[in-house]
Amino acid sequence: MKKTLTTLLGLALFALLFLPKGADALTVMPPQFDYTLNPGDTVLDVIKLRNETSVPYVFYPIKMNFAADDSETGTPQFYSPDEDRMGMGLAKWITFDPSPITLTPGQMANLSFAINVPEENVQPGGHYGSIMLSTSPAGDDGIGVGVASQLATIILVRISGEIREVGNIAEFGFVEPKTWYNHLPIDFFMRFENAGNTHLRPTGNLIITDWFGRRVESVKVNPDFKSVLPMSVRKYEFGWNKGTLNEELSGLQKEWRAFALGKYKAQLLINYGSTNQIIVDEREFFVWPWRLMIIGGAGFLTLLILLTVFKYAYDRSLVKKYEKMQRSSKPKA
Repeated sequence: MKKTLTTLLGLALFALLFLPKGADALTVMPPQFDYTLNPGDTVLDVIKLRNETSVPYVFYPIKMNFAADDSETGTPQFYSPDEDRMGMGLAKWITFDPSPITLTPGQMANLSFAINVPEENVQPGGHYGSIMLSTSPAGDDGIGVGVASQLATIILVRISGEIREVGNIAEFGFVEPKTWYNHLPIDFFMRFENAGNTHLRPTGNLIITDWFGRRVESVKVNPDFKSVLPMSVRKYEFGWNKGTLNEELSGLQKEWRAFALGKYKAQLLINYGSTNQIIVDEREFFVWPWRLMIIGGAGFLTLLILLTVFKYAYDRSLVKKYEKMQRSSKPKA
């Protein structure tokens, strides 16, 4: 029950964080901090809050730890600041003024905080926490009651020492595997596994080449630099397309507007870590726009028949013209 609650909390928080910043929103900036620190270091920073709604709000600052959940989507699973899973908790190092923050419509406010890293007994690698701003005070478990009215800034800290950056492509494939595809887009996915002790940001490109080995497309992978936490797997999706296709279009129209033909190779080149380690994987696939091919084949066959008939008629006319000339050239008796 507690795990479900913290997962739902994470989903609610991130849904709010990535809502469009319109005229009726509560915003927190930045949504993420990322530090590299040494044992004994202290860092001071500020979270900016803005009430762009038409009603006043009172926020209660709350600190939490978080880890990766099991969905492979990157949604954080928040848990109590008193708990320290695998020694990667951060909340116990975070300090701030816990007083409520009142924001009238259009008002901005700053929340200053500090991260104080202990000098001794500090585990090297990643430590992860969050500062939440809830419309309800924290309960006994450290979680605010008003889950639907929470904002959060997540904090990632990398502590120097024996850092292990170990990543691999757990799986690379097609979102919808098929024997062949009729048209673009073709969507791919990568499941990246982090087996180290600090967060990684795998980035790179998907290179598409045709059956002649010519590059036809290059697709960026993880252009937003989304992180994979230690001892977890995150799934990324990306695709080769030629613009957005209206679902109301017929199959023939889709094949015409998003045309591709033949055998292709998709090569995935990923780099990660402070030393830019590189991983390569590849898949082959076919694109056969059969509707266009049938119409094109029928058109070619029709043209071939017409040319044959025309040639036959032309040859017959030449023969008749020649025979007429032969008859007219014979001497009369």
